Amino acid sequence: MTLWKKNWLKMEAPKSKDTPDRLRELKKEITVMRKQGEPPVKDPHSFAQYTCDLCSTPHPVSELRQCVLCGRWACDACWKDEYYTCKSCSGLIKIHMMKG
Repeated sequence: MTLWKKNWLKMEAPKSKDTPDRLRELKKEITVMRKQGEPPVKDPHSFAQYTCDLCSTPHPVSELRQCVLCGRWACDACWKDEYYTCKSCSGLIKIHMMKG
């Protein structure tokens, strides 16, 4: 189980039959941009760099991480270690936590 799932489950109240599954709700809202393991897009202006899917800046592939929820490749500026997801998905997680 990944760290973001552990943190997510710790904050959940005990489930009852009426309580919706937060993770399932979250996944319904997130559009998968790339499949897991699908490589990032090459930067057309350089030989060995790839483009961050969020800010469109070029980086070596070693500086990009793939989001486990949407599949986007994110640079350090667009990555949130709190849930090990991209900025976009991290924001959705926080919104879902405020709902509960």
